[in-house]
Amino acid sequence: MTAEPLTPLVLARIRASVERNPRHPAAQTVRLLLDEIDRLKSPAALTEWHPDAECPLTRRQLEILVRTANGENCEQIGPQIGIDPKSVRRHRQSIMRRLGATTTPSAVAVCLVNGWVPQGALRLPRHHRRMSTVVARRTYRERAEVLRKTPGEWGTVATYDSGASARQSAYRLRTGAFVAFHPAGCWEAEAFTHDGVHGVRARYVGNPNALELEAS
Repeated sequence: MTAEPLTPLVLARIRASVERNPRHPAAQTVRLLLDEIDRLKSPAALTEWHPDAECPLTRRQLEILVRTANGENCEQIGPQIGIDPKSVRRHRQSIMRRLGATTTPSAVAVCLVNGWVPQGALRLPRHHRRMSTVVARRTYRERAEVLRKTPGEWGTVATYDSGASARQSAYRLRTGAFVAFHPAGCWEAEAFTHDGVHGVRARYVGNPNALELEAS
């Protein structure tokens, strides 16, 4: 007799059989084996994760919640974990009931606050904290003072969220739009990108008006 490969479809049939016969002597053993398969197939962040004893979700439900939060729908999640999309929807409903939540974001928030989701499981977007105007002015003033003391040497002025912002700031610096870098013509500036970080470097080249006065 040839053993049937444990494809997602086969696993789904085994689960359905266990759910139909929960009191069968072998049901508990099969359920433990299925749980271990779930653990091994879970994303890396969930593989060895043991949530707090108070977590009301099973490992499978926690994975479904994490996958949902990461943008996967029922049709995508089902084949990944070996169940049909309808079962994923039922799990979602059970998750909401167990957590007392009405939406996926609120369910995720409950799990995060209680430490039931391992670090790295959620694909969070990178957030760039925008510098306040007051802090930016102080930073520009401090950098300008340092660079004035070393004429001709390039130094980083600041970093920005995007290359476009860096290029705009470099232009404004060259044209004297920033008070710290007055007057226009005293500075050279250029935008740069290094290892994914956008920034502006500048150097002090002296006051052209002062040179004209000396020449006259």
